[in-house]
Amino acid sequence: MIIREGFKLKLKLKDVIIVSLLGVVGFIISMISSTITQMFGTYGVFVHVSIGSFLCAPIYFVMCHKIPKHGVVFIYYLLAGIIYSIMGFVPMLLIMIIAGLLGELCIGSGENFENDKNISISYVISQLIYALHGFFFILVFGVNGLVKTFPNLFTTEKAQMIKDTFFNPKNMLIILLVEIIAAILGTILGKFIYNKFFNKNTKRKEMLS
Repeated sequence: MIIREGFKLKLKLKDVIIVSLLGVVGFIISMISSTITQMFGTYGVFVHVSIGSFLCAPIYFVMCHKIPKHGVVFIYYLLAGIIYSIMGFVPMLLIMIIAGLLGELCIGSGENFENDKNISISYVISQLIYALHGFFFILVFGVNGLVKTFPNLFTTEKAQMIKDTFFNPKNMLIILLVEIIAAILGTILGKFIYNKFFNKNTKRKEMLS
């Protein structure tokens, strides 16, 4: 089949450019949504990533369907890690690389880029890694390390608040549940948008019905 043969193709420069552009759009949406969550005060940490996860899921869904090749997921998250590094959050590069690699593994074989379930699982797992970046930061740097490494971003009080939040089992459970629900709802929206506006097979069926 032509579609299956397409899965064997390597990424072309055009594919990389498209994925990069989508990655930039996704990053901007994530940054805007995370900035908005700061309005929620101490409760913002519970939805810091989840709003962006919901809004960016359609981008991810369409990307995987339209460019069904291994590497697109990794590049998508790698780009975000690079941008974070340029902004001064160098440790985010490793976190996003891990998110991208796990996303690729969750999709599995090339044919699964047509599998909505695998795409959804891939997105949820990758976004969970992203959502836990605050936990990883505290785990690696500690409170004093965060303040020394990012003096313009963290005070001792703010770093301590992050530690108290992520190392509280109840809070961690809430963060994970909110993120999972947001990512799943996002993939449902992504599936709807893809089938409504980008899936040629669906449009063809509607014309014939």
